[in-house]
Parts: sequence; C-alpha cells; structure tokens
Amino acid sequence: MQLSFHTGPETMTSFLERLEYRVRYYRFFFLAPLYLALAVFLVTIREFRFVWVALTLLLFSLGVNFFPAFQLHYIAAVTCLFVLVSVTGLERIGRPAAHLIVFLCVAHFLFWYGVHAFDDSEVSMSMRPYETWDAINHGNPERRIYVNRQLAAIPGKLLVFVRYYPQHIFQDEWVYNAADIDGARIVWARDLGEAEDEELRRYYPGRAVWLLEPDSRPPRLTPFSPEGVRK
Repeated sequence: MQLSFHTGPETMTSFLERLEYRVRYYRFFFLAPLYLALAVFLVTIREFRFVWVALTLLLFSLGVNFFPAFQLHYIAAVTCLFVLVSVTGLERIGRPAAHLIVFLCVAHFLFWYGVHAFDDSEVSMSMRPYETWDAINHGNPERRIYVNRQLAAIPGKLLVFVRYYPQHIFQDEWVYNAADIDGARIVWARDLGEAEDEELRRYYPGRAVWLLEPDSRPPRLTPFSPEGVRK
C-alpha cells in the first residue's frame, strides 16, 4: 500500500482558491475595527507614494501565492507597509473616529483574550471558528513536542490515526510520514471512517494502533477504538 500525496499542475482555479484562503493570513495585521481604517486608506489614496504601497502589497501577495505551502512569517517582510496603511487610514479618518477605532481594537483584543483564558471550555471551542486571524498562538510547536514525547514513551511500532475536529484549519497538518513508510516506527494516517481505517489496520497487523485528536486542549492521544465517538 502506498501513502502519498499527488500534486497536479498549477491552474488558475487552484491559484485563486489558494489566494482566497490566504486572505485570512493578511487579516492578521488588522484587528477587525482597523478594517475601517483600511477602507479609508484605499478610497482616499491620491499620492503616488501611497498608490505604490497598495501596489507593492498586491504584487507581494500574488507572488508569494505561487508557493503551495505557506507560513505567516513569509509575509513578515511587508509588516511595515501594513502598519503604514493602518496609521495613514487612522490619520485620514479624523481624530474622534480614530480614537473610537483604537478603543474598539482594545475591546476586541480583551474579548478574545478572555475567550482563550478558558481555552478548554465548550464555549471557547464553539466560538473559536469565528475568531479573526489576529489570533493568540496556540503553541503549535509545544503541542507537537507534547505529542512526540508521549509517542516516544510507547514501545514498538505504531499506527497513529489523526482525527480532526470540524473547525480544524486544514493547513495545520499532522499527518507526515517518512520516505520509507513501511519501515518507520510511526505511521501516520487520517481517520477516514471505520471501513478505511480497518483496511489500514489489516495492512499493518503488527503495529499498536493509537488515535490522536490534535484539536483537543491539550492534544489527546488514546488507544484506537473503531467504534469511538466522532467529534
């Protein structure tokens, strides 16, 4: 059995779909109330230096979109331009409105910080899909280190099924396998339902089977049960 990923030729549709998804990464630079400042900046630009800023951000976003994989720090090089856009928009919107926007930014931050203070609660989990992408980092490296330490303490060869929650962000991938999958100590696979999971279990009869739920806080690693309840 081969576990592999197939990447077809780049198409305009896939390019645009990727661009549409990555808009949320650029939202990282704008607390939601700052969208007003962004709109004011875009509709009032007249000077070439500000037109140049908008064109630079557009060309940069189109250029980096050709690369299939993406991390937020890839666009860190234009952070200064995003700050300039916000400051210029606030300047042009007027002092009273600018003060109100800054107040709303503070309220926005405190609200979501409070949500994350109760990160394990059902209320927090239910609200998180609606959070804008100026989000608090959930400690991605720490979560993976935490899981790897648990797996290292389990003897023998393992087959680990990964079960995502419905609100999981698809680019936060956990299923990565070594080049020699069959010879690796740990084989990773997505939980695709009882029939598909059973087929893979039969292919690897000598491996202990575990279930990882990375969206749990903290990530939950338990012995695999085919009839386990899905989130």
